[in-house]
Amino acid sequence: MKWLTLEKIKQQCRIEADFTMEDTLLTGYGNSAESTILNHLNRTYYDLAEQYGEVPQDIINASLMLVDVWYQHRSPIEALSLSIVPYTFDLLIKPYMKLAGGVGGEDYQYVPIGSDAKIEFTADLPDGLKMSDIEFSGNVINAETDGKVAFTKADCAMVDDGESYVVMVDTEETGIGMLMLRLVVQIPDTDFQRGYRREVVKINPKVIVTG
Repeated sequence: MKWLTLEKIKQQCRIEADFTMEDTLLTGYGNSAESTILNHLNRTYYDLAEQYGEVPQDIINASLMLVDVWYQHRSPIEALSLSIVPYTFDLLIKPYMKLAGGVGGEDYQYVPIGSDAKIEFTADLPDGLKMSDIEFSGNVINAETDGKVAFTKADCAMVDDGESYVVMVDTEETGIGMLMLRLVVQIPDTDFQRGYRREVVKINPKVIVTG
């Protein structure tokens, strides 16, 4: 689970903390609730965290409501008996919704899983430096599952006369979701004994792996 915990779920469902027989069931409900919320919002987990710094409490509350309903009613029931839940649920999450296409859009690259994702990247370097002048390494990270693929400069192809580089990533290794890039660059700096300083750069390459 990304933002729910068993402790929060048990408090919501009025379950004693030391009752563990249904922990697996509750965890499954928690994962499903989070996925349902993200689908309703047309967002990814990283997208939420990037915009708000952390998952808003309204979204956490809506997620807990879903888990509670699913836990209390473990089979389909009449929609009428749940009329208050969708109403409250909508009130909580509507302010955070994106219009269709809000995640992704025309400027995003959609890559079917099983294909290679081509990611071009660069870093904001001091004047006079290009990516070809420095050493770097990094990880391509699935923002939704935290799966990652490591790479070095030797794994990348230089483009634009060294201004940027391209790395090819096997999407079978990343899985489905939005990809992010964490780059570690070595900036020449005589103030450091080793002759360079390390900086971490986070980049959104606008690549989404689809099913």
